[in-house]
Formats: sequence, C-alpha cells, structure tokens
Amino acid sequence: MEDRKAEAYRKLYINKYIDTYAEDYKEYIEDLYPFSDGLRYMGYLWDFLKSPTFIHEEQIEEYRKILKKVLIFWDNHSKDLIYIKDYWKFGKKTMVRVDYNLFLDHAHFFPEDVYLTDETLQWTIVFTHEDDINNRRLIMQVGL
Repeated sequence: MEDRKAEAYRKLYINKYIDTYAEDYKEYIEDLYPFSDGLRYMGYLWDFLKSPTFIHEEQIEEYRKILKKVLIFWDNHSKDLIYIKDYWKFGKKTMVRVDYNLFLDHAHFFPEDVYLTDETLQWTIVFTHEDDINNRRLIMQVGL
C-alpha cells in the first residue's frame, strides 16, 4: 500500500481504537525520540486499545473461515531497541494488505506486535509479543 494511504489508515485506526487521552499516551506514543534509525516512539499502541477482548489462538484459527483481505501494520519502534536479527523486513510505517490465511501461515515474516484490520475499520485484532498468565500469546480484538 502506498505510504500516504497507509498513513491515512493508521490515523483513522488510532482515532477509532486507541485512547489518545490516556495518561501515558503522549509520553509513549505521541512523543518521538531520536534513535539511529530516526524518530520513533517508545510504547505500544495496544497498551492504549479501547475496550479490548482477550482471545486465544483457537479463535484466531476460527477466523480463517470468515476473514479475507486484511491490512497489517506495526509499531514505529527503533531497531536500537529490538535485538532480533533481521527483525524489520518491511518499512516501519508500511502497511501490508494480504489474505488473512496467508498472514497466519507466514506470521514469522512480520514483527511480533501487529495490528490487523480491514478497509472498513469495523474490527481489529492485535497480536502482541507478551504472554498471558497461562503462557499463551496475548491477543486482543475489538469489533469481531
């Protein structure tokens, strides 16, 4: 997806799903800090997700039946804070449109923390790098 369109979708997504009035939002997301690869924020958008429901990978698999093309993006983090070799395979502000099943089958090509939606922005699924208390990947959704 071209950069201008990706940036527009990212802004619409943030306006709809992210609590920009939260106490720490400005410090961790809005404020940008200098790194060797440019200005980046320090937090995760998902920390400010409005009214998320927590789901498990079994539900993610069930969505294979109904979800088609999805838009995927990730947090604007610096390579200086990510210690995984070849972690960034796409641009920091890139948004990718792919088939949902293709994404699930090849999720290892993407950053660990990714935000999925579609062009209607009626729902979102967020995969995080965190685990819950049962050592299951922390996955959130709104609107599905």
